[in-house]
Amino acid sequence: MSRIHALDAARASLLLLGVLFHAAVFVYLYQKPASVSEFLFVAYTNQVLHVFRMPAFFLISGFFAAYLVSSRGAGSYLANRLGRIALPLIIFWLPVTFANNWTSQGAWITGRSTFEILPVDFQHLWFLYFLIFFSFVFVLLTRLVKLEKLPNIHPAVAMVLMALLMPLLPSVLNDQGELGTSTVLFPEPGLLAWYFWVFLAGAIAFHQKDSWLGFLRNRAVLLSTLFLLVFTLFFFSQDTGWELVGATYGVAAALGSFGVIGLFLRFADRPSKIMRFLSDASYWLYLVHLPLVFFFLFSLGINGFGAIATILLTSVLTIVVGLVTYKVFVRHTFISTLLNGKRHPLKS
Repeated sequence: MSRIHALDAARASLLLLGVLFHAAVFVYLYQKPASVSEFLFVAYTNQVLHVFRMPAFFLISGFFAAYLVSSRGAGSYLANRLGRIALPLIIFWLPVTFANNWTSQGAWITGRSTFEILPVDFQHLWFLYFLIFFSFVFVLLTRLVKLEKLPNIHPAVAMVLMALLMPLLPSVLNDQGELGTSTVLFPEPGLLAWYFWVFLAGAIAFHQKDSWLGFLRNRAVLLSTLFLLVFTLFFFSQDTGWELVGATYGVAAALGSFGVIGLFLRFADRPSKIMRFLSDASYWLYLVHLPLVFFFLFSLGINGFGAIATILLTSVLTIVVGLVTYKVFVRHTFISTLLNGKRHPLKS
């Protein structure tokens, strides 16, 4: 399979949006909203990013899982996942947990430094934990069902199932009616099942990529426009008690995650040195970004910056520090081999 540059761009961009998302989610831990309009803007920003970002990641992950199993075999795929996902999780889990707790409390100023690691909480690394579980389940599934021999499944069918399952499966939606997150050792079964369906849809997309990628590319603008309309309906109705609010959120999640991938297929499916660098750096940035976000949110918050400025500055500074540390400490070292499977020569 020739390289699909759009997916490199999507992975890199979704990670950068994750930095913005976390900055917007946690900003009010450190300062009060200046106005109702500011609060609504920040809430809309973090909610609109949350509804499509992680599902899109799982779609992409499923796509490449099917590619690896198809091209290298199940054994090689599992070895790759253990080396590239399980091992980094084992190595980085405790240091990142400590860093998150230390920076989120502003311990260098407040003196608080409680590092609670029990019960097991994977914090933002839960994505890796889910992928490890999905890798083994996916291999078992491929023993029972030959995905490449499935009859043609239209992407719209996958989207409808994704939307319908969201409000029906337990714990997929949290108490606020948004997509839940489970960071504990034993995740919520409903949430695990929903994300596995999204992962599986990505695998089906690989085996039927001519029809799926063409559909997403051609319908990208339509899907994305509908997503914004449906999500905005959800946003302003989520506290009304409307009985269809969960279904509305499910439709938004399906439209948004498929639509954003379609946008990259349509507008970013070309070689780009910048996007390739960002894609290579994305794993490292994912691992280290949250303690940096907490550090800058706390530091800017106590110095009187407003919420909007704090969010923007935190996002920019986190990305800059993350990319610089990737270039200096990761890209040309054994850490790059651990995370990305290869070490780049110093000239790159």
